Amino acid sequence: MQLTQSVPAQPAQQRAADLAIELSRKQCTMAELEWYKECCENEGIGYYDSFKSQNQKDIDANLRRINLARFWDDIIEMWERHELPSDFKSQNKWVNAGTVYRRLVEPLDIANYYKTYQDSNYLTEGRPNRHKVLERWLEEKDNSRSGRAERPRTRPASLTQDSRFWAYVEEALKDLQYLKQGQHQRLQSLQKFEEDVTMMKNSHSLSSDVFKEGSSFTRWCKEWEDYKEIQSRGCNSP
Repeated sequence: MQLTQSVPAQPAQQRAADLAIELSRKQCTMAELEWYKECCENEGIGYYDSFKSQNQKDIDANLRRINLARFWDDIIEMWERHELPSDFKSQNKWVNAGTVYRRLVEPLDIANYYKTYQDSNYLTEGRPNRHKVLERWLEEKDNSRSGRAERPRTRPASLTQDSRFWAYVEEALKDLQYLKQGQHQRLQSLQKFEEDVTMMKNSHSLSSDVFKEGSSFTRWCKEWEDYKEIQSRGCNSP
């Protein structure tokens, strides 16, 4: 009887298999960050705003953030060097894992950025390539499913769907301060952000931590409403 020789795995396939094993290990780190998020909420503060304070639990979360960033940076670099299978970016395992990672951890990347670079713009100057690529993978996957109707949400998302959300909040806070200083060109971007937030609320795509009392977002809401009220009184005064 002649034995059939097994065909050795191609280097790209072997790398993908090795990454899948490493991904399963990284789920523990992801679970620890999910636990961190929950602990922050139980203490009455969202994990985004807690992370900026850098207490001990936030420092531990930062180490996990860095650990996961290295893992995904390595994957993106391998993909861009064509060292992974051509269908890697469309595999459900990697699209889903990358999306959950991005939605959970990018808020921490944003918090870390604005803690260090308050006068810069994360969206145009600081967003890591890994998040851009992972977001593009999801968009391409969604486009390939365009024939399927997406079921509308009836409850708030467990993770805010647009992982850039907190950067929009930070920029809106800055725009509002500039507007108060007389830079009236900022008004349009603030009105656009207000419209976008309304759509996100209506589609239940914002997670509950966004609305925690004292969060950066609720602070913006209060300051924005106060500004509009003052402007309205000014317009109505004789």
